[in-house]
Amino acid sequence: MNRSLSVLALVALLLTGATGLAQPPGEFAAALGPRTSADFGQVSVEIRPKEAKPGQTVSVLLTVTPAPKAWTYPNHPSDPKQDSKNAIRFPKPGDLIFVEAVTDPPGPKTKPREGGGYDEYYPFSVTWTMTAVVSPKATPGPKTVPLKGTIIQICNDASCFPTPPNQPPTGQVTILDGPAVEVDPKYAAAVEAILHPGTSRAGPMVPTALAPTPTPPTVPPAPTSADHGRKIAKPTAEYEAELTTLRDSMTAAQGGVADDIVKGTGLGAFLATAALWGLISLVTPCVFPMIPITVSIFLKQAHGSLGERLKLAGVYCLTIISVLGVSAFALLKFMAWLSAHPVTNLALAGLFLVLALSLFGMYELTLPNFMVRRLQAKQAKGGVIGTVFGALAFTVISFTCVAPFLGGFAGISAADTGGSLISIPTAREVFGGLAFATAFAAPFFVLALVPGLMKALPRSGGWLDSVKVVMGFLELAAALKFLRTAELRLLPTPAYFTYDVVLAGWVSICVACGLYLLNVYRLPHDEERPNIGVPRLLFAALFLGLGVYLFPAMFKTADGKAQRPAGAAYAWVEAFLLPESDKDWGTDLKGALDRSRVSGKPVFLDFTGVTCTNCKYNEQAVFTRPEVKNLLQEFEGVQLYTDEVPVSSYTIDPGGDQREKEAIANRQFQGEAFKDTALPLYAVLMPLGEGRVKVVGVYNEGKINSRDKFAQYLRDMLEKAKK
Repeated sequence: MNRSLSVLALVALLLTGATGLAQPPGEFAAALGPRTSADFGQVSVEIRPKEAKPGQTVSVLLTVTPAPKAWTYPNHPSDPKQDSKNAIRFPKPGDLIFVEAVTDPPGPKTKPREGGGYDEYYPFSVTWTMTAVVSPKATPGPKTVPLKGTIIQICNDASCFPTPPNQPPTGQVTILDGPAVEVDPKYAAAVEAILHPGTSRAGPMVPTALAPTPTPPTVPPAPTSADHGRKIAKPTAEYEAELTTLRDSMTAAQGGVADDIVKGTGLGAFLATAALWGLISLVTPCVFPMIPITVSIFLKQAHGSLGERLKLAGVYCLTIISVLGVSAFALLKFMAWLSAHPVTNLALAGLFLVLALSLFGMYELTLPNFMVRRLQAKQAKGGVIGTVFGALAFTVISFTCVAPFLGGFAGISAADTGGSLISIPTAREVFGGLAFATAFAAPFFVLALVPGLMKALPRSGGWLDSVKVVMGFLELAAALKFLRTAELRLLPTPAYFTYDVVLAGWVSICVACGLYLLNVYRLPHDEERPNIGVPRLLFAALFLGLGVYLFPAMFKTADGKAQRPAGAAYAWVEAFLLPESDKDWGTDLKGALDRSRVSGKPVFLDFTGVTCTNCKYNEQAVFTRPEVKNLLQEFEGVQLYTDEVPVSSYTIDPGGDQREKEAIANRQFQGEAFKDTALPLYAVLMPLGEGRVKVVGVYNEGKINSRDKFAQYLRDMLEKAKK
């Protein structure tokens, strides 16, 4: 690829990514390799007899036939610690009234479980038999009986296939016309309680498939380790209604959640960060050589007039600020959503890979010749119009180098929006974009005002080639991160760009960059340089040192956990690469409140995300500290994911669509209940009588900058919850 490539190819790549945005994530994932139940086995429901009269007892047979080398699980394993199991639930009373609890078929096989114990499974066809009574009020005709809430899991050595929650196993029965027959005496009380609630002294006696022994409704179940871990997915409508009820009870208890909120950093720090990223963008191969050239044009066109020189420089800078500011604002405004979308992350990974190979010298990205000639012709006219077109040309040409820094700043901002003190939703993004663009354009105005400062600028030369290569390595590292983020959203469990794989890539990139700066090897556009300068040597040592520093994290300790090098540098790298969370708090807020009513502990609610960098930083670098960890044990912890609930939260994976819908409901609940959708956000809740919930306090600093401050917050919340 020796010939220059057109920027149109880059535009085509972006358009392809944009087109992909319209495709639902579930459909995109299916394109990678769809699975069907036939690949794992068959699930069927048969009702015997197929024709029955009202009041007659029938048997509902649920049969699971695994494919060769596949298996299914019992509904009630002998060992309660077994995570893998089926979830057989009876539908609400309708045409059929289920009257006996379901029991597992005999003869399951067993296999040793990692960590001790045995798991039960069925590698052969197996049938669960359930007893039901045709409702005496059922109307005649063919009936469909879906076992709503039932999820059957069939697995093989590669993966597992759960029946979709919206497609439950379904049976067929025909109800005959004519008078109802007498209900079997041993089921009469249960049927009577369903048909005429409140009239039977025996009360409701309809069993549930998952709880054969009824639990008294007035006493919450005692908390167990299972309560903190996996759950069975609920229908979306039911889950949303549950959160709405909780939100209403919180509002009624406190009348709002504006008190006791710990704010994060202010607008000043955010604008300073934006300006810093804009200044860094100036020292890039696309931008730096153009600074003295552009200012020289101002000086020639002004013919020695200070006023004319300032006018042209002002127009030039304002044009850059307008174009680049709008781009920055758009990224800042939509990056929070875009950064979590898998297709966007794949497109960004491809874009950064293309840019990295270009910076390495594999090919060159340039504007099409017709566009260059037209912009040059407009610029040659001089005056204000020529200056505007000159600024447009410069902004477009430089965007190849500026985009990574602008995108990096936007990504950090998206992960840390909890500190804004501005009430207007878009004000933060507007000011941030203007700060970035103004810092980028400022040197052109300053040098036009004081031309003598140009003599102090270092001359362009071979050092810019080195800057290009270092930028290429950084963009390659960013591409790996985007690929990991995309896989976290596309696959239930990462298999290709795991944390260890991406970390290994970063270690290799650090070493390769360090060796390049030491002149161990050269790339196509490099000049012969027998010696290296002191700054180059120091940067080489920095990259090699970072690689050595990160290297131990690739190895495991005796208990199977990754080693964690000490220091803030690894904490940032670890959070940025999104490690898998090892928290077992669970994701059932209602369950956490029920546990709180029994234990008396307040609930620590953690709004988090699978792709949230600051969330991972807090979990790995703050929550693990002894002083914080001990305090958190005094709470009932629960996490609500707002981008996609991870598979590990469920006993059986309900599917990507269901997990994403639950996350959307969580995000809506966060916004409505706490008037804030930034991540992370922490809240302390305390259940009161009559179903009310007190919001004890809210902590929305985002990234926790002071462990001591956060620990004191937890102490204060424990004290306040007791009052």
